[in-house]
Amino acid sequence: MTDEDILTLFVYGTLMRASRHPFARRLGTQSRFIGRATIHGKLYSMGRYPGLVEDAAQKHQVHGEAVRLKSTRSFIWLDEYEGCGPNWPPPQDYERKVLPVRLQDGCVLRCWVYVFKGKVTPFRWIPDGRFMPL
Repeated sequence: MTDEDILTLFVYGTLMRASRHPFARRLGTQSRFIGRATIHGKLYSMGRYPGLVEDAAQKHQVHGEAVRLKSTRSFIWLDEYEGCGPNWPPPQDYERKVLPVRLQDGCVLRCWVYVFKGKVTPFRWIPDGRFMPL
């Protein structure tokens, strides 16, 4: 299976089901909820949205949700929303990567994840790894 074949996505902020953001509702119509999930990483608050940074030491977790997209076409607007991808000029603060995500039942899935690649020093770390979407 190649990265292009993967239709699972891990969301951890404004795209989660509890969010009132219009794009969370859009994602809900273009995907099927798989379950709550976690990923190794550190979560930072950037104000109205979060940024996930990979944690090489795997000491911290970020909590979110795994969904299965109905079509890869959803990545067109998702990349635009996250400010990354082939149609977005550099520098890009986010990168879409395939990473292992653990579901509540212990099953591990390969999911696309939007990872923050900018500097985190001006932002507040969220130690419990949970962002409360608006």
